[in-house]
Parts: sequence; structure tokens; C-alpha cells
Amino acid sequence: MTLYVAFIPALTLLLLFLSAPKIEGQRVPSCLNNQCHSNFLENKFVHGPVAAGACTMCHKPVDEDQKYDARKHKFEWQAQGADMCYACHERKNTKKVVHLPIAQGLCTLCHDPHGSPNRFQLRKQPVSELCYMCHPRNKDNQKEVHGPVAVGDCVSCHDPHESPYRGRLVKEGNALCFMCHMEMEQLMGSKKFTHVPARQHCSFCHDPHTSPFEKRLRKDIPELCFICHANQQQHINKVKVEHDAYKIDKKCLNCHNPHATDFPKQLKAAPGDLCLSCHNRVLSTPSGKIVNMKALLARNKVRHGPVRQKDCPACHNPHGTDNFRILRKYYPPEFYAPFALDNYKLCFSCHEGTLVLDAQTETLTGFRNGDVNLHYKHVNKPEKGRTCRACHETHASNKPKMIRDTVPFGKWALPTNFEKTETGGKCAPGCHVPRGYDRVEPIKNR
Repeated sequence: MTLYVAFIPALTLLLLFLSAPKIEGQRVPSCLNNQCHSNFLENKFVHGPVAAGACTMCHKPVDEDQKYDARKHKFEWQAQGADMCYACHERKNTKKVVHLPIAQGLCTLCHDPHGSPNRFQLRKQPVSELCYMCHPRNKDNQKEVHGPVAVGDCVSCHDPHESPYRGRLVKEGNALCFMCHMEMEQLMGSKKFTHVPARQHCSFCHDPHTSPFEKRLRKDIPELCFICHANQQQHINKVKVEHDAYKIDKKCLNCHNPHATDFPKQLKAAPGDLCLSCHNRVLSTPSGKIVNMKALLARNKVRHGPVRQKDCPACHNPHGTDNFRILRKYYPPEFYAPFALDNYKLCFSCHEGTLVLDAQTETLTGFRNGDVNLHYKHVNKPEKGRTCRACHETHASNKPKMIRDTVPFGKWALPTNFEKTETGGKCAPGCHVPRGYDRVEPIKNR
């Protein structure tokens, strides 16, 4: 039988054998050749002194006459506890965190001092079976189990003897995870923005052993996110208009990368591109259908500033609001609305409010007939003021100033027939006869 001997140089083993004391002309190794201890040599892995027959390296005979008597012989340790092992092996109790059996000198709790069918003369295999002799068996009992745990290879992450790190980990923090997850180390090092918990310690979000949740997350999404983002939880819980993006499929992770990205707020892509990954089809909502925004933008080249900058959150709050279409501020959904500045809060976040407050102007707007402010004339009405959406497509159009081709007026797609001139323009919508305007030579309309 081939013997796998624990590492002791061959010359040392030979010296051990030659130095073993004689008993009636035989060396103590004869104990391996009789009917008592020959089974020690039958193991695949045999302790070096045993393989060399140097039993007295670890044991000493205590018979007073030093004569061999199988009926009463007894071998005691040459030294006590781990001191016996440290006669040959390096000490394993010198670092900050020492395994309790090692600290107590109980090396033989895990290792058989003579031989074993297992590497390192371990008493059980896989290694986890040894660990579960003392530790509760609750590291592999959930739906998601970490690979090393699943195969019982605890020592991939934990040093079984000692370590300078908590939990006797073989490396500290994320360096431990990156021993296997090299692609994640590369990702974290190559992106502009890294998620704070991911940067500080993977185990803030992931259980290193087992979990009932996908990716061994400590809690399901979004509850895990709310541990840190409690303000978002409070916001989402109280809004009247919710965004489906954080309620379906991967929830928060539909939009955010929890590890690293090149975009602020851990977004997976630029906000506009991210929104169009869902808004590339007609969507049904409780307040009506939402147009295929990707197709609309492809057809129309004159785009609203925030759309042009891919900044949909400039107007929409992706975590929900109290306003129609998750708009950040109020914007009338109707064609007509009584004039009040509060009805235009969203628009006046960027545009000057005087645009609809001054009846005459030569500077505020190009939509004027001479100095008559036509924005004021259309909007500033106590009853049937035209809202911005009456004339403008708020996302994109093929006409200047994002003027609509048609306006939804109930079931009628009301045409605008707008034409721009160098100093003004004209329109002939279904709501009135053709009318024009000119900033230099005012037009007299019927």
C-alpha cells in the first residue's frame, strides 16, 4: 500500500527511527508489526513518525522494568497537548484570532495523530463535517448556498488554526471575496462610481454562507436597500402615483447596479437610455396608456432640453410622486385649465414665470405679435386658459419650439397647421380660423 506521509524530511525520519529506544533487542516500532497497532499503517495518510516507526517521538513507555508486556503496557505523551505537536510543527497560536481547539491544545480533536483516510489526517471529510462537530449546522440549510459551503470546503475562506482577521478569515474584507470573484474586482476598479456597501464589505448585503434569497442577499429587494435608504422607503410608501419600475421584476435593481457603474446614483445607464429600455413600447397605466417614447423620439428630432440631455429625472421622479405621470411638480393633464402660477410649477422650474405674466414684451418670448405677448394671451385666462400641452409636445416634435402636429382634444386629433417664418409664424388649428403673428410688422388678424 502506498503511504502518504505528513511532511517531515526523509533524513529526519531516518534519524528518528535510529534513535528509537530498544526493548529486548527490538525497537519500539515492533508495535506496528504485531496484532495491536499494525492497522495504523493501513491508512492512506500516515503521520510521519508512525510511518518511520518512531513511536517514541510522541509516546514514552512507562513500565518500570522497560520490558514489553502486551497485557499491561501503556504509552504516555512525551509532552502535553499542543506542545507535543509543536515539537515538530510550527506553532499555530501566535496570531490575533486562534481557533478554540488550538488555543486549548486539542489538535487531535480534528487530526488523528496516527493516520487517516483523509488528507492532513483529518478525522472526517469533507472539512465541514469536522466543523459541524462544534458549530451549529445552519450554514447550508437555505435555498441559496455559497459554493465553498455547499461542497464543505470551509477552509477556502477560514483558516482552521489562526488568523489576524476576525472569524479566522484567510484575507480581510473584499480581498477574501476577490480571491474567487476576480471579475467583480475588475468591475469595481474600472468604474467611476462604486456602491458604498460594496466598496466597504460584500457581506453587508450578501451572507457568505446561506440565505433564502437570490445571490444570498441578507434580505429581499427592496427591503435590503431600505436598510440604508430609509428616506426612499418613506417616500415610496406615501406617494400617490407609483412607478412600476421599482415594483416589478428586479425592483430597485431594474435601474441601479448595486456594485459599480459609470453613472451617478448607481444607475445602470444614462437616465434617458435607462428609461427607454422600458418605454420602448406602449404601456398601460391606471391613468391611461403611455406612448412608445422610444419610437416617438426616433420620429421627432426637435427635443426638449432635458430629453436632449437624457435627463428624464429633471421632470419625472422615478421613485414616484403625487402628480400625474410621476412628474416632480404639478403640470395640468388637461387641454384647458384656469390660470394660476401653481398650475405651471413644473415648467417654471426652468422657464421664467413672467413669460405668462406680462401682457406686453419685446424680450421675454419670440411668440408675440409686435409687443403683444401671445403666451400671455393664450394662457392667462380665468377659465379656459390653454395649458402648455395645448400647443407643445413636451418631449419632441419635428416642428420648431416643439409645436405639435396635432393636439389631443378629446377624441379629436386637432391639427395645428403651424408654419414658422423668419420673424413670426402662423397656424390654422381647428379651434380658430388661420391667424399669424410677426414680431416686426404686427399682423391684424380677423
